[in-house]
Amino acid sequence: MDTYIVEKGDTIEAIGKKYNIPVIEIIKANNLKEPYLLMEGQSLTIPTSLYNIFDYYTVKKGDTLYKLAEENKTTVNILAEVNGLNKDEYIYEGQTLLVPKKDVSLYITKTGDTIEDVAVFFKTVATDVIYSNNNIYLLPGQLIVYTRA
Repeated sequence: MDTYIVEKGDTIEAIGKKYNIPVIEIIKANNLKEPYLLMEGQSLTIPTSLYNIFDYYTVKKGDTLYKLAEENKTTVNILAEVNGLNKDEYIYEGQTLLVPKKDVSLYITKTGDTIEDVAVFFKTVATDVIYSNNNIYLLPGQLIVYTRA
């Protein structure tokens, strides 16, 4: 989450475009009511977390999860998991997939993982992993994010 201070002439649409997130997400995060008028100096919560992690990718002819994983410096398991697919599942031309942004690394927790294990995976320290995630439960299957600065 980010905080944005409304400037003279700002609109929700312009703020959404600036952060590359849907306007409805700003409206929901701030419990705004129609007609969505903003006041200069108003503080808005900007729910950026998911929108800063993934890009949308439209599958092209010849693409596979393995090829996309290699091109996006991630794993087939991560791509499959975040897109609700089996790692051996066929992907088709025109399909839209989530792929991690360039400076984002992802990890899916397994039974017995500790925060230190996850930090070692990311080649960082535990406090950096904690800072990059709102909640870490270390239950099997949790998606942990690490953003390289």
